[in-house]
Amino acid sequence: MQQSNRNDWNVRFEVTFYGHDPNKGSFREIKEDNIVFSDELEIENKLPFNNVANVEINFLLWVDTLPIEKLTKLPHDYNDPKIKYYRESIEVLEVRKL
Repeated sequence: MQQSNRNDWNVRFEVTFYGHDPNKGSFREIKEDNIVFSDELEIENKLPFNNVANVEINFLLWVDTLPIEKLTKLPHDYNDPKIKYYRESIEVLEVRKL
């Protein structure tokens, strides 16, 4: 059996969207997702992919450069001009070596 040189990790995370609806007031919506994350990605200031903490830091560095729609499904009303989304936050829930 041939061994792969890839260093893959499964990262489970949640994105919290914060916004304001003129009818309902301030709100937050949470989307949970996961991604297979690899050391083959180009990440500025990347740490070695040799432990969970480093992979989590690398993941957060990487997502900081992405538009949010590339990371997770947007809320159904995200582009509604009446609904104002102010910001998103990302939290890593679990990191597992594959």
